[in-house]
Amino acid sequence: MRQSAVGQKCPRCARLPRRARAYGRPQHYAKAIAAGFGAALIGGLVYVQLLGAVGFGTLILAGLLGYGVGRAVRWGAAGQTLSPWPAVAATCAVVGMVLAFVVTRGRLPLSGFLLLAYAVSGYFAVRGLQS
Repeated sequence: MRQSAVGQKCPRCARLPRRARAYGRPQHYAKAIAAGFGAALIGGLVYVQLLGAVGFGTLILAGLLGYGVGRAVRWGAAGQTLSPWPAVAATCAVVGMVLAFVVTRGRLPLSGFLLLAYAVSGYFAVRGLQS
């Protein structure tokens, strides 16, 4: 059961109808994408430098990067976390990591652990958005 303004409702009845959900205004999209890519590029550059210096922690650092990007997208989207925002957060995290590798190393490394790190950063970007 879910608590609502009119009393207890079952989970099915407590859901908002599709037409009542907020999908954001154009300025929310612009601000969220700018904040997400900015956080992803800065975090990605730090990520690449830390991997070069330390040499381990690939997945943990990717998770931290993704979480930070998710929080930045949430800030830019004015706290909205529904339908398009998880895709925006995950895309910003993965593309930011890829661009950071291309900018610093001149190529995109596609080793097994780094492919998994891209997925981890996208997953934690969605988790950071929703927390």
